[in-house]
Amino acid sequence: MACIAAWGGAAHAETESLSTMIIEGRAGVPGELSLSPRQSPAPAADAGEWLRRINGIEAIRMGGHGLDPVIRGQQGNALNVLVDGGYVYGACPNRMDPPTAYAPLHSFDRVTVSKGVTTLQHGAGGSGGTVLFERTSPDFEGRDIQQQGSVGASFDDNGERAGLYARLVAGNENGYWRLYGERQQANDYEDGDSRRIHSVFETTSGGVTLGFTPTVGTEVAFGYEGVRERDVKFAGAGMDAPESDNDTLRARLDHAFSDTLRMENRLQFTAIDHVMDNTSLRDAPMMKMRSPTESDTVTWKSMLVQQRANSDLRFGVNVLQNARDARIINDSKDVVAFLSWPDVTTRQSGVFAEIDHYLGERTTVSGGLRLDYSEASADAADQASDTGVVAADLYRREYGVGGNLDHDAWLVGGFLRGEQRLSDTDTLYASLSRAERDADATERYFAKGDWVGNPGLDPEVHHQLDVGIERRLAQGGVEVAAFADRVDDYIFRERVDGVSVYRNIDATLYGVELSGDLRWARHWETRGQLSWVRGDNLDDGGALADIAPLRGRLSQFHVREAWEAGLTARFSDAQDRLGPDEVATSGYVVLDAEAAWRWQAMTLRAGVSNLLDKTYSDFLNRNRSASDPFLAEDPESLALPLNEPGRSVWVGMEYVF
Repeated sequence: MACIAAWGGAAHAETESLSTMIIEGRAGVPGELSLSPRQSPAPAADAGEWLRRINGIEAIRMGGHGLDPVIRGQQGNALNVLVDGGYVYGACPNRMDPPTAYAPLHSFDRVTVSKGVTTLQHGAGGSGGTVLFERTSPDFEGRDIQQQGSVGASFDDNGERAGLYARLVAGNENGYWRLYGERQQANDYEDGDSRRIHSVFETTSGGVTLGFTPTVGTEVAFGYEGVRERDVKFAGAGMDAPESDNDTLRARLDHAFSDTLRMENRLQFTAIDHVMDNTSLRDAPMMKMRSPTESDTVTWKSMLVQQRANSDLRFGVNVLQNARDARIINDSKDVVAFLSWPDVTTRQSGVFAEIDHYLGERTTVSGGLRLDYSEASADAADQASDTGVVAADLYRREYGVGGNLDHDAWLVGGFLRGEQRLSDTDTLYASLSRAERDADATERYFAKGDWVGNPGLDPEVHHQLDVGIERRLAQGGVEVAAFADRVDDYIFRERVDGVSVYRNIDATLYGVELSGDLRWARHWETRGQLSWVRGDNLDDGGALADIAPLRGRLSQFHVREAWEAGLTARFSDAQDRLGPDEVATSGYVVLDAEAAWRWQAMTLRAGVSNLLDKTYSDFLNRNRSASDPFLAEDPESLALPLNEPGRSVWVGMEYVF
C-alpha cells in the first residue's frame, strides 16, 4: 500500500505518521482511494463535510449537518454510498438526511472512494462514483483475549461544536466483539459578518457487532447500529428536523473454500423515522406544517471470488429494496394535506460478473457486466388526503399520466478498463463504462401541489470515458484524471408555472482533476489539488444544476517525525453558469492554519479555519428559496445567501490503544 496525503492526492509513505489524511492506493486500481478517518484535520459535522475535503468531491449545504455529497456533478442515487456493506436511504424527500448523515465517521476503519465506474459488485447505477464506509474484521491470533481501540474528542468555537467518540474491539482467534459510540452537538455557527446561520444539530450514535470464527477462513457476524438526530436546523429550507431515528441490523457470512475461492454474504435492514416541521425550532408562521416520513431499506449481496494465476473473478447477486411513506400535515387545521410519498416501493434485483486479468507485471485489463430488473410502485397513489388531494391526479395534471402507475425496466451496466505501468513510477489508465440509473422515489412519485414526481421517467443511461496518469516518486507524486459522460434521458428537475417537475433530457458531463505533492528541503511539503466539472443540457442549451465551479487547494506544511504544521489556501472561482433556480456566487480564497503533534499513543491537533474571517458561500448550497418545496413565510429560513462558517478555532485529540 502506498500512503499519500489526501490534500495533495499523492505523496510518500514517510508522511504516514501525521499526514493530514492518509490515503492508501490499492494496487492495480489507480484513482481509487482508501482513506483512514483517524487521520482527519479540522473536525467535521458529518461524513459529507469530511468527504468534500477530497479532490473532486463537493457537498451541498442546507444547514450545519446533513451535507449531501456530489461527485462529478452527480448526487443522490447516482452515487452508490454503502454503510458497512449496505445501503441507507434517508427518509427526507428534501434530502435533509443523505446516507452520509447516518455514517458515524470515527467508527469506521476505512472509507473507500472511487469516481466513475470501477466495479459492478455494489448494484446498479453508481455513474458518479462509489463510497464505502467500512469496518474491517480484526485479526486476532491465539486464545488470549486481546483488545484495541481509540477514544477522541474535538471542539470548534464557531457554533460551539463539541464531539466525543470511542470504539473498542476485543477478542481472540475464536471471535470478537466491537463496540462504538459517537456524539456531536452544535449551536448556530456565524459567518464572516457575525451573522448567525440557522444550523443547530445534535447527533448520537452507537452500535455493537458480535463476530465468530468457528473455523479457519470462516466468519459469522451480527450487528446493530442506532443513530439519533435531534433538533437539526436547516437555514436552506422552510422546515427543520426535530427528530430522526435510524436503526440498522446487519448479518455477514464469509467463508473460504480454499486458498483461491471464497464466498462473501451481506444482509442489512435499515429503518428510518424522520419528522420535519416549521414550528419546533423556529418562530411559527401562520401556517403550521409537519411531515412525518419513513424509509425502510433491505440490502442483500452474495458474491463468489476466485483467484487464478493471472486473473481474479467475481460473480454475484444483489437485491435492494426500499419502502418509503410520507405525509404533509397542516397542523393549523389538523388535516393531512398531501400523501407526499404515497406508499412508494422500489426494488432492484441483479446479477454481475467481473474480472481483473493480469497480462504480465505491468498490464491489467478489467471488465464486467451486470443486469438488473428495476421495479417501482406507489400503492397509495389513488388514495385521497384529508383535503381531497390525490397523487394520481397531480401526475395526470402535470404529465398526462394515468392508469397503471407501476414501473419496471431492465438496467444494463458494464465497463472495460486497462492499466499500463509505463515505468516504475508512471501508470496510465483508461476505461469505458455504461451505467443505468432509475428514478428514485421522489423523482418518480413525490406528490405535493408545487412539487410533483413523474411516473413516466425513463432510466438515465451513462456512457463514460475515463483517462488518467499517475506518477509516484520517492519525494512526491502527481495525478491527472479526466472524464466525459454522455447521458441519455438525464433526469432533469425544473420549475414550470410555479411547480417543480421532472423530465428526461440528453446531457453531457465532463471534467478534469489534478492533484499532487512534493517533499523538498527534507522537511517541507507542498500539496495541491484542482478540480473542474461542466454539465450541459443538450435539449434546451444551458447548464445542469449543482455543478461546482473551478475549485482547489494549495498547502505548505513543515513535517517532522512527531509534529507538523501548515497553511492551506482554499479557493473557488465564481459561478454564474446557472441551472434552474440557482443563484450566482462569487469566487473566494480562504486561509486555514493547522498543526498536529503526536506523543506515544496520543495525537493532538489544533487549527484555525477561515483564518481571516472571510464572508463567503460555496456555490453548492441550498440558497435557492424559490425551489424549496416547503416554503415558509419565515425571514430566517429564506435569508440569502447561506454562507459558510467564519473564523473557527478548533482543537482535537485522540488516544489509540
